[in-house]
Amino acid sequence: MNEIEGKNDFLPLGTAPREWCDERLLGFAHADGDYADIYASGWILLLRHRLAGECVRLGVSDLDASVLQQHAPRRITQLASLEARRRNFEGVYYRSRFGHDLENWALFEPFRISNAAAEAIAADDATFLEALQMLGLRVG
Repeated sequence: MNEIEGKNDFLPLGTAPREWCDERLLGFAHADGDYADIYASGWILLLRHRLAGECVRLGVSDLDASVLQQHAPRRITQLASLEARRRNFEGVYYRSRFGHDLENWALFEPFRISNAAAEAIAADDATFLEALQMLGLRVG
């Protein structure tokens, strides 16, 4: 790397430059509307029927919550989201595969939010550092 002209800005895999925090904000808002809880038993039952053909094509023998929580095949979660959209939900709500105490919300456009606010991301914030650790990342 030292033989390449210019600044040596190499960082190991999984490391973001410290300036990453300076260039981003953490946002908060309240999302209005109805959201499909795709891990709820009723939704899983619906998806088992609606996505049966796609599951067979992907080699998924049985669609249950564990399939929806896997990072692959993404096609299943994409189709679950599309099903929620077709049923006029404003988005989907699901628990993280890293722990059910972590909530994820995907909002379909156009969306309505209120009480929006943003704040700087502090590189030494305990919650931020915990999230990085969970994902196997760090700030260099």
